[in-house]
Formats: sequence, C-alpha cells, structure tokens
Amino acid sequence: MKKIFAITLLALLALGIFSCRKKGETPPEIKLDAELLKDTTKLEFIDSVSFRFDTINQGDKVEHSFRIKNVGDKNLIIARAFGSCGCTVPEYPKDPVKPGDIATIKVTFNSSGKSDAQQKSVTLVCNTPKRNEMLYLVGFVKAPKK
Repeated sequence: MKKIFAITLLALLALGIFSCRKKGETPPEIKLDAELLKDTTKLEFIDSVSFRFDTINQGDKVEHSFRIKNVGDKNLIIARAFGSCGCTVPEYPKDPVKPGDIATIKVTFNSSGKSDAQQKSVTLVCNTPKRNEMLYLVGFVKAPKK
C-alpha cells in the first residue's frame, strides 16, 4: 500500500512540474546557452583574477569586487556564476555588459567552519571563447585555540 501511495505521489509531482511549462517553450537556461555559443566577445580582468586576503579569523567574512571590461564588439553575457562551495557566493550583473563597459562581480567568502590555507574559486559562464572564466580568493583562516 505504501509503494502504491509513493508511486502515485511521484507521478502527481512529475505531472505538476511538467505542466507548468508551455508546450514547445524552451527553458531559459537552454536559450541562454544557445546565445552564448552564437555571439562571443572578449573580456579583460582590470585588476586581477585572484584576491589574496591574508589571515582572517574563523567566522569572518571576506568581500572582494572583481572588475571586468568587455573589450569585444558584442554584448558580454554572464549566464551563471557559482562558487566552488557554498561558502563562496558571487553576485554578478544579470543584464548584458555592453562593449567598452565595466562590470563588477562581488564575491563573499564565509570562513565559518574553515581553517588553515584556503583557495576558493568562482566560475563565470559567459559568451567568451573560453566559456568559463575563473576568479580566485586565496588566504589563511585561523581557527580559535582550544
């Protein structure tokens, strides 16, 4: 009886999920990926792709803003940005960056539960020839003495 209930519940859930999208509609992430492949542009990191935060205490947060410039002739589109773990969170422009414009990617690293040497990365998925551009936060987290 429990198996029948579970199967019925899963079937209803799947029906609900698939009925939300209109027939023939392309999911937004697939549209974006197609656009990324169509028109590539070039970006330049104004300062550096890496930020060294030296030594911080466990539980401290580090914020750094990376500046990028669209040096190509097409709009720069950042489709997604994600950190190497949940402790590293990027904020990035959702609108296209016009040729010649500068954009900022703000990255926050939360050192709670971390200790010793740390190297965290952020991946930017965008319409550049490489498709994945990388940013790094590097430093040391000092754990409290026991």
